[in-house]
Amino acid sequence: MIRTMTGYIAKSVDELPTLWDGFAKLVRPGLEITAFGANIMDLPPEYSTKAHDESDSGQQELYVGLHGSGSVDIDGERLPLDAEHFVCVDPGTARIVSSGSEGLRVLIIGGVPGGVYEPPQWSSSGD
Repeated sequence: MIRTMTGYIAKSVDELPTLWDGFAKLVRPGLEITAFGANIMDLPPEYSTKAHDESDSGQQELYVGLHGSGSVDIDGERLPLDAEHFVCVDPGTARIVSSGSEGLRVLIIGGVPGGVYEPPQWSSSGD
């Protein structure tokens, strides 16, 4: 970790705390972010997450494909997700994130519209 007197922290992905045997990299606690949530998920090839909707947290989530490809599935519509396509999903809208044949590394950024970000307990520390 690099912390400077000028107000920033820089780390490589490999330096971030992880959850679930490295499946999730915790960007927010790793970089001491307090204004919004941020995680990286490394989805293996042809993998789909469980559907979730962020109703409890009230968060909007932005999905940014870093490498590989996949989709965000909403109500049967498959939206492409890769380095050229981003998807933003409102709270209360169920979504499934799926990877393609080469897998997918996806950055997920979340925040509460007009509100104060409160991190979920599971995202505060790694393995």
